[in-house]
Amino acid sequence: MTSSTAQPWIDLDVPASELRLDPTLTCGQAFRWKVTGNSEWTCALWDHVIDLKQTQSSVQYRVLGQLPAARANVEDVLRDYFQLHIKFDALCDVWAQTDPDFAQLRKTHAGVRTLRQPVVETLLVFIASSNNNIKRITMLADKLCQHYGQSIATEKGIFHTFPTLQRLNEDPDIEGTLSQLGFGYRAKYYAKTVNMLCSSHEDPEVFLLGLRTAPLDTARAELLKLSGVGPKVADCVCLMALDKSDAVPVDTHIWQVAQRRYVGRVLDPKEGPEMLKLLSQDHRDKAVALARQLRASKTPTTKTYEAAQQLFIHLFGDFAGWAQGLLFSGDLGQEPKKKSNPAPSKRKTTQSLPPANERKMRLRSSVKD
Repeated sequence: MTSSTAQPWIDLDVPASELRLDPTLTCGQAFRWKVTGNSEWTCALWDHVIDLKQTQSSVQYRVLGQLPAARANVEDVLRDYFQLHIKFDALCDVWAQTDPDFAQLRKTHAGVRTLRQPVVETLLVFIASSNNNIKRITMLADKLCQHYGQSIATEKGIFHTFPTLQRLNEDPDIEGTLSQLGFGYRAKYYAKTVNMLCSSHEDPEVFLLGLRTAPLDTARAELLKLSGVGPKVADCVCLMALDKSDAVPVDTHIWQVAQRRYVGRVLDPKEGPEMLKLLSQDHRDKAVALARQLRASKTPTTKTYEAAQQLFIHLFGDFAGWAQGLLFSGDLGQEPKKKSNPAPSKRKTTQSLPPANERKMRLRSSVKD
């Protein structure tokens, strides 16, 4: 076990309008951050245990501990993790031109960002997400880290890094181990996926990271080859780890959001043209056809899930996945949750608790520094 001394707090100099930790870290895209103090969050991210603190004017961070071989610049890591080069306010400006409701959402749910997470962690955690809830997903992720990860002792307790695929592959009976840890039928998914990636690629993480530069359809197709990965899990990994900001994970709730918020408005003779004004005629026609397909469907099916996904992409372009995330938070009809995971014990090892061409160009130039 590695033991370290906490470093001083450093300001990331990012306003709350661009990043708020509570809603961003509790909206179902990250599962290993936990509250360890007043507006403070802690996690073993890569080789460091990182402490985050929300202040009235910004977000601060400090390193509580690290592995001996840790070399990364932590501030660079965090700016990349939170994708701070993308301007949340600018995105809302563009989205509000299609849906005026985003003007209100940007106020009530400001700073809800989509993360750029470690690809192995995102893949393996979301394999555990199917037919599951946040509390149990968190528990399974923590058990995986406790059993296979490296431990780092800090003043706030013991934290564990997320294991590499190679480390998992060293277990000759990973399915049996995970079954004993409570993974149930998912244990076989992990065993098959780890074996497939490690036997097919000299460095499986490099292969997965390479999907960041592949087209969305290619990345999704590669992920769908893996055991335990269906369309929603693949889209979550694409959006939250593989730089596919237009990937839209669709479940029953998001299908309902599309039905309730957009189908009628897109097809309305007065409101529809205003909502679709930024799109080329071809994309307008496709959006209308998708809305009609959704209106004719009373219950969600594979085809209507795909139609809802494509409607979001046509309406919100390159950052449709980000827009979907904000809509998901806003559609809950309440402020983001305040209750979060407890801190780890200092005595006991614990770690309890994701377009039209002219529009794309406008988005790219306005939301990135």
